[in-house]
Amino acid sequence: MPNPIDGEPREPKGSGPVLLQLMLADATRQLSVCNACRYCEGLCAVYPAIERRTLFELADLSQLGNLCHDCRACFDSCMFTAPHEFNINMPKLFSEIRLIDYQRFVWPSKVPGFLSGRFAMLSISLISTAIVFLLAIFNVGVGGLITRNVGPKSPFILIPAVQLDVLLLIPAVFSFIILISAGARFWKEVGGAPTGLTLRMVLTAIWYAITFRYMDGGGAACNYPNDEVPSPLRRRYHFLVSYGFGLCIISTMAAAYLQDVLGIEPPYRWLSVPVISGFVGGIGLIIGCWGLLKLKMQSSEITSVAMMNVKDYGFLIALELLALSGMATLLSRESLVFGLVFLIHLSTIILTFTFAPYSKFVHFIFRFLAILRDNFEKVHESNSLSE
Repeated sequence: MPNPIDGEPREPKGSGPVLLQLMLADATRQLSVCNACRYCEGLCAVYPAIERRTLFELADLSQLGNLCHDCRACFDSCMFTAPHEFNINMPKLFSEIRLIDYQRFVWPSKVPGFLSGRFAMLSISLISTAIVFLLAIFNVGVGGLITRNVGPKSPFILIPAVQLDVLLLIPAVFSFIILISAGARFWKEVGGAPTGLTLRMVLTAIWYAITFRYMDGGGAACNYPNDEVPSPLRRRYHFLVSYGFGLCIISTMAAAYLQDVLGIEPPYRWLSVPVISGFVGGIGLIIGCWGLLKLKMQSSEITSVAMMNVKDYGFLIALELLALSGMATLLSRESLVFGLVFLIHLSTIILTFTFAPYSKFVHFIFRFLAILRDNFEKVHESNSLSE
C-alpha cells in the first residue's frame, strides 16, 4: 500500500488487537469528516497534515495523534460534535491514540503491575526509599542519618560518591535506553529517516518544540481546562515545567563538572551555577507542576481519557515531589535534618527516572519526532506543488 506522503511502499499491517482495529475504524470515520469539512484547516498543524492523507493507517494515526498538542480548540470550533450524529471529538481520539502508542512503543508492552495503574508511583516510591535508606544506614548507621556537623553539608556524608553515582546511573541508564528505544520504534512507524530530511528541518522542529508553537489554539490560546473558553495558562505552565526542568539538568551537569573535572566537591556556594540554576529551575517546576495539576483537576471529561489522566497526574506529581524535595534539600543543608531530607530527595530522583518511560515523559520524544516528520511533509508537499 503506498504511503500518501512520500509515495514509498508500506508493508501491509497485520490484523493486530481488536482494540487497534476498532480505533482505526472510528478514527478513519472522524478524520474523513474532517477532510470533507476542512473548517479547521488553519487552526493548527494537525489539520493540514490530515488533508495530505486520503487513507489512514496506524502509522498515520500515530503521526497525527502525537502532532496534536491537545489544545482542544478544534473541539470548540467543530460543528459536528455531540449531540450531532457524527459525534466528532478529535482531542479525545488523539489522546486515545497517544495512550495506545505509549503501550505499543515503550518496552515492555505489557508493563508489570507495580509500574502501571494508580498505585505505580506509590510502589516505586516505597522501593526506592527503602533502597536509599538501607544503603545510608549500612554506611553510617541509624544515628548517622542526623548530620550534626556545623555548616553546609555534603551528600557524601551519608553515601560515598561512587555508591551515589551507581545508585543514580542505574535508573537513569535504564530510563534512557527505554526512551530512546521507544523513540526509534515510533520514528520507524511514522516513516523513519526519509530521503530529503535536512538540518534546517531539524532546527525548525527544535524551534517549534521549545517555543510551544502549536499550543496556542490557533492563536486564541488553549481551550483548557474549559472546552469553550480559551486560556493561556496551560502554555505558560508548560513553559515553567519545561524550562524549570532544563535548568535542573544544567544544575546537575554544572555540579558534575565542578566535582569530576575541577575536583571541587559539594556543598557549593549560593552564588554558584549549580545552586542558582537548581534554585530557579526548582521554583519553575514547583509553580508549573502545581498549575498543571490544578488545570488537570478542572479539565473537561468530554475531551479527556481517564487512563491518560492517570499518566498525567503521575508524571506531574513525580516532578512536583522532585522539585519540592530538591528545594528542601538545598534549604536544609545547614540543619540537623539534612541527611533525612537528602535521602528523601534521592528517593524521588530514582522514582522519577524509573517512572519516566511509563509516564507522560515519553510524549516529549514522540511529539518532537512528529513535528520533525510534519516539517518534512510540508517541505515535500511544497516542492511537489512547485514542480
